Amino acid sequence: MYLELLRAYGVFLEGLFEDKKVKKKLASVTKVRNHLGLHIRPATIIAKILQRSRSKVTLVYKEKSVNARSIMSVMTLTAPQDAKVRIEVEGVDAERTLSELLYAFETQFEGDV
Repeated sequence: MYLELLRAYGVFLEGLFEDKKVKKKLASVTKVRNHLGLHIRPATIIAKILQRSRSKVTLVYKEKSVNARSIMSVMTLTAPQDAKVRIEVEGVDAERTLSELLYAFETQFEGDV
């Protein structure tokens, strides 16, 4: 009874209602600042960031969208320096995931992963 009341008022305890967690869908456009563009090193860093994430992440460049978890897929975008890439994130940890990816793009993939 008490748990039903909490649920009715939107109060959720971490992990208690795992299947009821709200999935968020966020997107942001960022610029590739790395002078070599999105090559193997940035693609690897993106994949490492996403190992800690439960969200679905898609990168979009010039109307081509790829699964950001795949290093090879990210490299096929061939986004050069100063290219504008759209990051689309959907999941329960979308805010944290998007924030980490934006930080990586901002620091030219030079920060610690």
